[in-house]
Amino acid sequence: MLLTEHSFVRLRGLSGTLVKCVCLTLVLFCFSLKTSKEILRSFLTQQPITNHDMGHFKYSHIDKTGKVVIDVGKYDGAGGFSGGLATVYLEDKGCGFIDKTGKEKIEPQFEEATCFSEGLAGVHIKDKWGVIDNAGRLVIKPQYDVINGFSEGVAVAVKGNDVMLINRTGQTIFSRSMDGLQLNVYENARFSEGLIAAYDPVKTKTGFIDKTGKFVIEPKFNEAGTFTEGVARVAIIEDGEEKLGFIDHSGQFVISPIFNTDIDFRRNSTDFSEGLASLSEGLRPTITEEAKFVYIDKKGAITMFTNFFYAVPFRDGMAVVYDDERNKWGYIDKTGRIAIPLRYDSASDFYEGLARVAIQETKRLSR
Repeated sequence: MLLTEHSFVRLRGLSGTLVKCVCLTLVLFCFSLKTSKEILRSFLTQQPITNHDMGHFKYSHIDKTGKVVIDVGKYDGAGGFSGGLATVYLEDKGCGFIDKTGKEKIEPQFEEATCFSEGLAGVHIKDKWGVIDNAGRLVIKPQYDVINGFSEGVAVAVKGNDVMLINRTGQTIFSRSMDGLQLNVYENARFSEGLIAAYDPVKTKTGFIDKTGKFVIEPKFNEAGTFTEGVARVAIIEDGEEKLGFIDHSGQFVISPIFNTDIDFRRNSTDFSEGLASLSEGLRPTITEEAKFVYIDKKGAITMFTNFFYAVPFRDGMAVVYDDERNKWGYIDKTGRIAIPLRYDSASDFYEGLARVAIQETKRLSR
């Protein structure tokens, strides 16, 4: 199955036949397919997705009118574009990359692959991760157990019990035992605006470190996201409830922690993009409607109520939304109008003018 960053599950413990490609916007996992509702349920319960009773998905890349620009239906999996390239997957060959004409730029050959970021992509070869450039040349030999995408010239990687920061040549900038410092490596931890969220196992709290590994915002939060547009979402525990707010680079709240996450920070909140952030208070709302997403501005004011069970940040003026009654994904614009009908079984953000979508088929088409 191919999951967007909005509906992925952690893949530790999945059987080897399931995990195939890692890529989409920031991160995407592609393996055998299920319906969108089953995917979302797996995400909410943090359960592995299995390949029981699953059909085939036909993939394509669409423009903002919903028109199919690139048909990638011959592949068993496909990711979104980043850096002019998109991941594709064939069961008998592995992961590779296509360009915006649909031509294979790097032929499918890797066990797994991340999307390109800053001209580099992680590839999985013989149980270890290395890095290739956009010509397919190996620039950092396979040696890591986990590697995340490059951002601001660096990437987070894992070797054994050590988490580390590496540069574009593979040089280690700093390394720490995960007994003393933990980064969210299974959700594509990356530096943004010079900082990255980090968990202190001793204090059992999360703060933000710089590229030297030093905490510049002390670990005092229950959860934390990524800095975007000058702010980062964080959660604190207040009267037994997990409350969502946003902080600036000094660690001070600029949007007070008033929104209830229903103890599900990752699923029920998002970082700011294009001036808006989406959130849901789940089944325990204090301000919003039950199990529906809203959008807030930088002042914390709700600017848009939606009827959707899931809604993500805006990219290129469009946002992916999920309707649990129809069990379909589609797109809205910033007025809340449905810009592309809810007809897809899987959908990704718009990046570089295109979005990857999929429709489930009852029968596998021959290549």
